[in-house]
Amino acid sequence: MTASARKRIGELRKELERASELYYNHGSSDLSDSDYDARWAELVELETAHPDLVTPDSPTQRVGAPLPKGSSFDKADHLVPMLSIESLTNEEEVREFDARARKSLASDDDEEEEREEAPLHWVAEPKLDGVSANLLYENGEFVRGLSRGDGTTGEDITQNLRTIRNLPLRLAIDDPPARIEVRGEVIMNRDAFARLQAESETTQDTPFRNARNTVAGTLKLLDPRTVARRPLDFICFGIGHAEGLEVASHSELRDLLDRSGFTLATPYEQSEGIDGVVAYRDRLEADRDEMPYEMDGIVAKLDSVEEQHRLGRTARAPRWALAFKFAPRRATTRVLGITAQVGRTGKITPVAELEPVEIAGVTVRRATLHNWGLLDERDVRVDDHVEIERAGDVIPAVVEVHSDKRDKKSRKQKPPTECPTCASALEPEGAFLYCINLDCPDQLKGRIVHFASRRALDIRRLGEKYVDQLIDAGLVKRLEDVYTLPDRKAEVLALDRWGEKSYDNLVEELDRAKSPPLAKFVLALGIRHVGEQTAKDLADEFDTLDALRNADEEALVGVHGVGEEVAASLIHFFALEETGRFLDAAFAAGLSIESSAAPAGGSLDGMTFCFTGGMTRMTRDAARALVEEHGARTSSSITKKVTHVVAGEGAGSKLAKAEKLGLEVLTEDEFLEIVER
Repeated sequence: MTASARKRIGELRKELERASELYYNHGSSDLSDSDYDARWAELVELETAHPDLVTPDSPTQRVGAPLPKGSSFDKADHLVPMLSIESLTNEEEVREFDARARKSLASDDDEEEEREEAPLHWVAEPKLDGVSANLLYENGEFVRGLSRGDGTTGEDITQNLRTIRNLPLRLAIDDPPARIEVRGEVIMNRDAFARLQAESETTQDTPFRNARNTVAGTLKLLDPRTVARRPLDFICFGIGHAEGLEVASHSELRDLLDRSGFTLATPYEQSEGIDGVVAYRDRLEADRDEMPYEMDGIVAKLDSVEEQHRLGRTARAPRWALAFKFAPRRATTRVLGITAQVGRTGKITPVAELEPVEIAGVTVRRATLHNWGLLDERDVRVDDHVEIERAGDVIPAVVEVHSDKRDKKSRKQKPPTECPTCASALEPEGAFLYCINLDCPDQLKGRIVHFASRRALDIRRLGEKYVDQLIDAGLVKRLEDVYTLPDRKAEVLALDRWGEKSYDNLVEELDRAKSPPLAKFVLALGIRHVGEQTAKDLADEFDTLDALRNADEEALVGVHGVGEEVAASLIHFFALEETGRFLDAAFAAGLSIESSAAPAGGSLDGMTFCFTGGMTRMTRDAARALVEEHGARTSSSITKKVTHVVAGEGAGSKLAKAEKLGLEVLTEDEFLEIVER
């Protein structure tokens, strides 16, 4: 058992490490998210059953124990100080820097003039807007991670850094340096940050204001388990102290770091002369909103290590590297008013109406204030002078209030007592306020767009622009009105940008959307706090919409991932008169929701299987597919509906729970005998 467990653990670690390397360094992966998660769970179970086989470099060993309450991080010195880089804001300053470097490198008076004219070989990469960290590796093993701190001393955040999935716990090269400090930025990409913001909007948590502040706050958390749930990346940009390492250029160093398993900043360019550096910066600034990460400029370095050593450094910065910043995304302006905006779920968001100001070539007139709790905490008032920040495509946010410039007669902004659009009552939930009227015009557009989104019912002709038209024309006043559109052809065709073909496409898509799987329909309903995974979990548990509608709190909280808050939201939603009216209209129009239950008639009809531990004759994904083909259902967790638990090698907590509940437990061979009957 131990030998086969050791073999399987090794296979899983290699698969997970390869998937991470492909994902972070090549933008692709040979494992889907679900496959990755399944292998991760299997590895955890095997290591739990065989703790003697756990090694420090296992992917599972990224999360340590939290620090005790009241504790703080220890501090330690960097082996080599983390210097600043000279920050330049215009082309003239950059060319002067280059000229000084060329002059300093002129070897003697006879050749000085000629050497000053010769172009230097520069390398350039993005200056990422993250949080710097310094990683120490000894004989290839990650042993310590420090924050930048004051440049000389940083906080020991090793346990938090270990949770970052693309940070190698062991260098992937055969002959690693005896000791090396690897430096880079901890950062969160745009898509991941947007998802995190969206998740925070469905809870009572304080929303995340921008990616960099979120990363900084995350790394200061005392519980690595929370850090592990945040989508952080480590992007390497260089090294500090190194023993047993010789490289002649930064390009060569990048190649070594890449082979060692690190993700490097891209796009990366080499340039003969400073003209290429300036052109690279201008190009990146123009494309900055298309980049996966936030960046605030570029970093240019002399490629030659020998030239770097000859130039040396000042007390605070190297003479061989510069930062060429982009135009600032911050500006100071005045708040003309504070209005309320209604979102898809009815959430009322305060918005600052601003005196127009230009940021990085864009005129900004509005900025989000996130929620009424944050507005009260930050005390933003009408006529205040505020600093705003624009990051990518995200609506600008107020990041600082200059209260010293405030008029003494100024008063705090009070939250609204009714919906600004439909005058309905508002319902508080933590720091948020919600309009309870599902037919509120401002909610309606968002609900329809969400209802028709690709992950929900995939009605592509109901995008934002077309929904605006339909609402403005009075053709859609409630969500259920989308089902009447096929009967209103003449009225639809009278609208701009609608023709016979687009109308026929809409009718075809609406017809197809009348037979959705239960999980997609539940997601499409736009129930507060119910995202895609929760919708799937609910569908797996309740099989039919009627069963879900009639479920009580006890039944709902028994579903994996559903807590009291989500359960309350579900019960409230299905109790609403508007919900009943919509469902009645939808079923009258021909809606027929596919049950989540497996099709009847198979040899395993009525059975529900849960797989745990390692399997030797097939993967767990293949086993799940096999039983589903024979009419059974599968579950990722032990619930009351599970009838059979298949326990492979190293089965852990799920097996223990199954035995406690008295469920039938099968070996892999016994499982295959049942399937092959």
